[in-house]
Amino acid sequence: MLKDDNNDIGQHQPSQQQQQNNNEDNDDMSVGDLFLNKSYVKKTLEYFGVNVNLNVLDSASTDFDLTGQVIWPSAQVLTQYIIKNQEEYKNKKILEVGSGVGVCGLFLAKLGQPCTLSDNNEVVLDLLRLNVEESTADGYKCDCIKLDWGNQEDMDNCLLKSKDNDNSAGGFDMIIGSDIVYWKIGIVPLFKTVSYLLKHNDENSRFVTCYQSRSTQTDNYLLEQATLHGFEYEFKPIETFLDRSLLTFNEDSTISIINLIIFKRIKKN
Repeated sequence: MLKDDNNDIGQHQPSQQQQQNNNEDNDDMSVGDLFLNKSYVKKTLEYFGVNVNLNVLDSASTDFDLTGQVIWPSAQVLTQYIIKNQEEYKNKKILEVGSGVGVCGLFLAKLGQPCTLSDNNEVVLDLLRLNVEESTADGYKCDCIKLDWGNQEDMDNCLLKSKDNDNSAGGFDMIIGSDIVYWKIGIVPLFKTVSYLLKHNDENSRFVTCYQSRSTQTDNYLLEQATLHGFEYEFKPIETFLDRSLLTFNEDSTISIINLIIFKRIKKN
């Protein structure tokens, strides 16, 4: 549930006219940063009695590459799943990929489970760092790191962070991500990253993603690449845990195309 006096956060890309109007009216935008908007507002999201405060863009009027400034439907669905299954996340090393504003990771922190949030766009990362810093200042610890999928330096830095000076081989127990499946081109780098950073030789480690299905071809490619990278998968019906009344959107057409999938490494004989 979203608490704010303003309109609910937008869910879709703006029209060309909306983008033009926003560019003319917003002082934070410049010719060099077409459609760049940093007019963030404070929002409170609440699910099942748990709430977080975060800074977000008030609508989806943003640059094509900066959709991480807003809250998207799948982040809300995945957050509800996490809260309903929070015991599974306790005492785990958790990484959120494609965090954007950090909804899921911030809720984990509020539940008392520190985690590492990540993104690759510098503008989005600045916003993510702000939300992480405010969460930590409020007593709900988490941190963030730059992670460009498939970038070896970024992946190595992330792996090092997972070690926590415990002399382990490193790796995360769980990796989560919402609305990180858009185009086929991003799927191989995603699985390369997940495969590298998710703990090996641990049958309980898993990658959980929730996203809006936009293309059957892309959906099939996602599962094909999962298998090729050594993962099996399980779909979780979202209606088994979802409380629609807590969402900031209520379109059946949107809810009906949201998939939640759990990936686990295929057991070796």
